[in-house]
Amino acid sequence: MRNWMMMAAFAGLVVLGSTALFTGPRAAAQEAEKKQPTAGKSAKELSRANNQFGFEVLKQVHEEGKNTFISPTSIGMCLQMVTRGAKGDTLKEMNDTMHVSKLEVGQANRELLDAMSDREDLKLNLANSVWVNPNMLTLNRDYADKVQKDFDAQIEARDFADPATLEEINGWVSDRTNKKIPELLKDLSPDAAAVLVNAIYFKGEWTLKFDKEKTKEADFTAADGKAAKVQMMENEDEYRYMQTDDAQWIALDYGADRKLSMWVMLPNQGKKLDTLVKKLDTMSFQTATERAWEREGTIRLPRFKMKFRKELQDDLKTMGMKKAFQADADFSGFVEGKDGKLFISKVIHESFIEVNEEGTEAAAATAVVMEKGMPPAPFNMTCDRPFLVAIQDKVSGSILFLGTVYDIGTTD
Repeated sequence: MRNWMMMAAFAGLVVLGSTALFTGPRAAAQEAEKKQPTAGKSAKELSRANNQFGFEVLKQVHEEGKNTFISPTSIGMCLQMVTRGAKGDTLKEMNDTMHVSKLEVGQANRELLDAMSDREDLKLNLANSVWVNPNMLTLNRDYADKVQKDFDAQIEARDFADPATLEEINGWVSDRTNKKIPELLKDLSPDAAAVLVNAIYFKGEWTLKFDKEKTKEADFTAADGKAAKVQMMENEDEYRYMQTDDAQWIALDYGADRKLSMWVMLPNQGKKLDTLVKKLDTMSFQTATERAWEREGTIRLPRFKMKFRKELQDDLKTMGMKKAFQADADFSGFVEGKDGKLFISKVIHESFIEVNEEGTEAAAATAVVMEKGMPPAPFNMTCDRPFLVAIQDKVSGSILFLGTVYDIGTTD
């Protein structure tokens, strides 16, 4: 029951300002169009960059047969808040990896946030915050002004050694994701200097809702060939649709103004989703979606709900963002005076999506944890001499088995 869930990774809660044409006048849509904000040039360029970065992150974290669901906008926006305090090679690597080197990132994010505000017929909320440990650093005033102005970032100073701080940060995320992501941070080191957080929440009803009476139990064949029963929704109407040699594409629109869509890509019989993931980039996605045109047809889509969580630091290093995680990272624009060297220790991303007959609810959050000093060196432990073993129950703390190993003997 996983293949269909993975298609949610392509459900792109993006596609703002689609260029596709609809057949016939739609008075409600035209009226809503007048009320909707438009995206500036910088916002559109940033969206393309975030989309390309998102496709590359998806390829990096995707494992065939396993669910994947990320928010390129959340990951990009959170890391771009970090870059406002980065300099030198650290800044260059981060910008190059995110494809934003030619953009004025602050202005672009300001335009993007404005373009996504005040939506009709749906909820679309983005929020940013910067949490600083005053025992570790003093936040640079210029940096604070930038992220407040360009990212609407809430800035808070808290003692990270206080357990209440972890609860407060998680509560902030939970409140802004409608409680869909209640525990983004599992722990918070008292040695951490700062945590930067982005949260995004979306809830929208389909323009063309599915009739619940048509939802029936049906077989779904997973990547391993095993069939399972799912609740299959069905609707017959006019949709933007196109077919290539590799897949069928369909746009399921939200709201009366159809300003936001879920694109679903279904590999043709004999084609693997894993292969199509590897081919995806901004250009191929844009080409396919712009070629879609409205036509009569039937869509059958399973109801589904899933969560995804992953720490991205190793993936980002592989993609070229190395310096930011090293001892010689330059985040001197983040701190006031000579407050010490900072580096990124973790990038945590969590997401949620639920799709049913009424529409879609989705949420995502990203946290960048910054520490002061030196990243811990990789350890090397070879048990080639006598050692001790203990088997402990983590719940009660009871040591169930305890012993010393001097002679390995045989393992037969």
